[in-house]
Amino acid sequence: MPRHDRSPQDQMQSPKTPRVLYIAGYSRSGSTIMDMVLNGHPDVASTGELTFLHDDAADTTLTCSCGAIFRDCPVYGDWLADRPDGEGGVVRRVESRANLDQLIAGHIAEGDCTVYRDYALSLFNHLAAKHDAEVIVDSSKSAKDAAGRPIALARLGGLDVRVLHLTRDPRAVANSYLQSGSNWVLEGRRKPRPLDTLRPVMGWMLANKISQRIGQALGPDRYMHVRYEDFQRDPATVLGRIGTFADLETGELGRAVTNGKAFEAGHNVGGNRTRLAPQVVSLSPKPVPRLPMAHSAALRCVCGRTARKFGYV
Repeated sequence: MPRHDRSPQDQMQSPKTPRVLYIAGYSRSGSTIMDMVLNGHPDVASTGELTFLHDDAADTTLTCSCGAIFRDCPVYGDWLADRPDGEGGVVRRVESRANLDQLIAGHIAEGDCTVYRDYALSLFNHLAAKHDAEVIVDSSKSAKDAAGRPIALARLGGLDVRVLHLTRDPRAVANSYLQSGSNWVLEGRRKPRPLDTLRPVMGWMLANKISQRIGQALGPDRYMHVRYEDFQRDPATVLGRIGTFADLETGELGRAVTNGKAFEAGHNVGGNRTRLAPQVVSLSPKPVPRLPMAHSAALRCVCGRTARKFGYV
């Protein structure tokens, strides 16, 4: 199911504004793998944690998954060259968790609304033209820097945003941090902090509650919840549901996952380091890990109620 970038002549034509399939939730919940699988659809382009494009482009030690620094990337480079100073700061301010109440209430400064709308329409139309894509997958998720992004893209950017809320058992998420640590520490974006392996406990709860709140704000026809474990057990059925939700035919994609196809990332920003090599979806979840006593107690106290709502016990 290959997809080829468009020719320069095609890119000069005005593209149809794409649909945005936004993967919400917390990190280590399978968003990078889901992003890579969806990138295997001929009408889809994945982008990883697109919210951090401006941030990562300012750091020449960070690269796109294609291997190029972002200002030299064949997808992002020409778009970044034309962006106004200060745009990245507006994006971070508008999308932040601290601004979520104001964003949902519609109390955003007019100047920020104007800058953000131009940013959103310019970026997503650019990506649709580059990839000849009908759907752009943005897996920026719902941590503090991007908590309001799907609302901002929909209400300020005027984009057709569908929120795919992806969850994973919080015990598996906590165990992943215990085993390998923070992605940002691994990639040199920040130094380790005290209690780093306990931070995901609160992070999982907050990000998933925010994702539910975003779904309530956008409405039931713009929100869908998927457990990553269900995707592993029955990828064809789950991808069928996602296809219906996103107006995509996903039958061939489901068969490819079931048959063990290796999927590659698109031009991805950030995300789990699995994006750097082709990945085959594991078709059965790993057994729920046994956590250290402190982590187990923290999870029960902080995440228990929310986890039970998602069917994790």
